[in-house]
Amino acid sequence: MRRLRTNTAVIAAAGTLVIGLVASGGATAAQAPAPSPMDEIAAASAFADHSPAVVIGKMTGPKSTSATDTAWRVTGTDLGIMWDNGQGQILTAFGDTFGDWTGPGGGGGDWRSNVLLRSSDTDLSDGMTFDSAVEDAPGHAGELIPSLKINGQEITTIPTAGIAVGSRQYLAFMSVRQWGAPGAWDTNYSRIAYSDDNGETWNSTDGPQWTNTPDGQHPFQMVAFERHDGYVYMFGTPNGRFGAAHVARVPETQLLDKSAYSYWNGSTWVLGDDTAAVAIVPPNVAELSVQYSEHTGGWLMTYLDENLDLVLRTSPSPEGPWSDRQRLASFADFPGLYGGYMHPWSEDGDLYFSLSQWEPYNTYLLRAEIDENGTVVNPNLIQDPGFERAVDGSMPAPWACTGNCGIDINHTWAYGGTKQAWMRFNAGWIDVHQDVAVEPNTTYTLTGFVVTGGTPAQGALGVRELGAGGATIGETAFDAVGAYTRYSVTFHSGDRTQVQAFVGTHLNGDRWVQFDDLSLVKAKEQLPGLSVSVSSDPAAGTKVVRDDVVTYTVTASTDSATAEGVALAVDLAGLVDDATLDAASLASSIGTPVLDGTTLRWVGDIPAGETLELSFAAMVRRDASRADSQLVVTTTASGDRAILTSCDGCALTLTAVHYDPRPPRPEFPDKPGKPDKPGKPGKP
Repeated sequence: MRRLRTNTAVIAAAGTLVIGLVASGGATAAQAPAPSPMDEIAAASAFADHSPAVVIGKMTGPKSTSATDTAWRVTGTDLGIMWDNGQGQILTAFGDTFGDWTGPGGGGGDWRSNVLLRSSDTDLSDGMTFDSAVEDAPGHAGELIPSLKINGQEITTIPTAGIAVGSRQYLAFMSVRQWGAPGAWDTNYSRIAYSDDNGETWNSTDGPQWTNTPDGQHPFQMVAFERHDGYVYMFGTPNGRFGAAHVARVPETQLLDKSAYSYWNGSTWVLGDDTAAVAIVPPNVAELSVQYSEHTGGWLMTYLDENLDLVLRTSPSPEGPWSDRQRLASFADFPGLYGGYMHPWSEDGDLYFSLSQWEPYNTYLLRAEIDENGTVVNPNLIQDPGFERAVDGSMPAPWACTGNCGIDINHTWAYGGTKQAWMRFNAGWIDVHQDVAVEPNTTYTLTGFVVTGGTPAQGALGVRELGAGGATIGETAFDAVGAYTRYSVTFHSGDRTQVQAFVGTHLNGDRWVQFDDLSLVKAKEQLPGLSVSVSSDPAAGTKVVRDDVVTYTVTASTDSATAEGVALAVDLAGLVDDATLDAASLASSIGTPVLDGTTLRWVGDIPAGETLELSFAAMVRRDASRADSQLVVTTTASGDRAILTSCDGCALTLTAVHYDPRPPRPEFPDKPGKPDKPGKPGKP
């Protein structure tokens, strides 16, 4: 049996294309002018500090993918430094962690300076799940590296990097003497701890140590690790967020021998002298993450810059030269962001990374896409995706709403950051929407996080054409959603250069919907478009009478360069209650249609460049006008790969009447038309 993609579609009587379960009837939008030829980078830059990265899921805390708050009492935490343990798991170290946390920001009860969670999740497209934690009691993540927790001596011990060599795990941490002004803190030293039992226990006292200098500018107080060609490379910065980046390396078998480290002095590697290290990236560089990329054949570096944006640089070698900065996430879209640690299993241009935000004081998994040159491509086309640019409770441009809506400013209600959109009402249709420039004939995916309350009703996240009552191009439905849930819909732009992304709901009582962190990005897999049209003779809207024959024609084609599997289903139930199908009239230019009860089905491959034409006829019965009087034919379509882009006339209706409203035909003066009491003599 042919397996088809779940992108079936039906056309509602009003002409609205629906992919999913519910049409967005009642929505209105102002008609926008057509854009100039598409340049997606320019389109994504209405805000100069737009963020190309998209939120995939929450990693820690309330509302997180693995519910770490209830699973291991990881309610508030930050950082999320990830490395491959060499045994099919990603180990993730977090910073100051609180079990009793209400926010905003770091602080609270059940304080641990650091914790470790493990993940074997290989599919990051829907978020990152954790399987286990290093526990000190059942259901409680334990502290790995102890700290004095005395301000001015050692307030905490924060992990900064992890790496595995063989079966041994290595964790670099900084001993923080005291926190200072924003972006400033003082460290005592950085040190490497190690574990031989997959992180359950750690030796945090015997590893190599880099003691801070009196001026607080030692270049390896916060470090990042990467293993490559027999070496472990250690990239470092001073304490705080205002220093430059430096690099050292050590043979991977001698990672615990400080005397075996060599430092890049700008022209060569100098053994054993950390004062020889020179800057490879100028200030401000904070919270480094470095990775060798098989995709680019070079090195990637992420860090927080002086604009408090998370940026990416690339280089052919660890020592440089490092490229100019590219923004991954901006402070404007992710207020209070920091960290930014790459996932080691990022591949094929998908760059996954953890990102911390201060007020919600938790970590999120984000994704950006890079090409083989390390250039950030295919950015999020939604502007202000988390509504964080709102200055008050009103809906910020370029968002707009139909009905009663606004912005909540409360991190406990938001999915990410401190703000999210809401809509609430009692009757009718309500939505929030944004016009987005797209490339024609391109596959995109729209994603967002939704939660609802009040009276259950149908809602949808989707994309439609611009203009009042614009036809829906694609959508996915939701009803009662008790916790933030990720919804997405993949659609094909067809010949359009603009679409309108929306979240909307029907209302049949007091109902509210909250949503956050939307994204619209070009799909990694570009799929062909499927176009379907249905016509009738006489045309839709015509009035017919008994014995009239109506001929229907269904056409379907794709824009694919190869043959595409397609399935059509023509629902005849609304036709055969008023007309008799002529089975002998069934014809198809490709393959053979099958009549399945009252549904005419066609399944097969449409060759590239060809158009399927499916036709049939039916005669209006004598009692048609005494039944429901409506001859309705509804067509749905789906493809193995192809996505429905248009379905013109896929809901056709003709009306049967008792008398023919057309003028009498001369050869049959007593039939069509309406003669005075035909067959009876007139009164004298």
